[in-house]
Amino acid sequence: MVVKVGKLKGPFRGFRNLETRFVFLDGSVWRQRQPKYLYFYANRPRARVLYENGRYVLEVDGTDETIEVIEETAANSDQPQDQAESPV
Repeated sequence: MVVKVGKLKGPFRGFRNLETRFVFLDGSVWRQRQPKYLYFYANRPRARVLYENGRYVLEVDGTDETIEVIEETAANSDQPQDQAESPV
């Protein structure tokens, strides 16, 4: 099942390590969750996050590889998700 489709922000340099983050133009952030190295350079490539077999995987146009990822967008927000803004 396709979860997200869009372009990655800035240059994509492949998969590196468990700290590698992939930022989409809409601001959503996904982090590499499995150790895998693949060098591939592309500027703002189209990418897709798929949910398959109980995990999220990232596909990037131009590569034949996928990588397991985890979403970090909610964890990086400035405000807790269950707390609404207070009126001033």
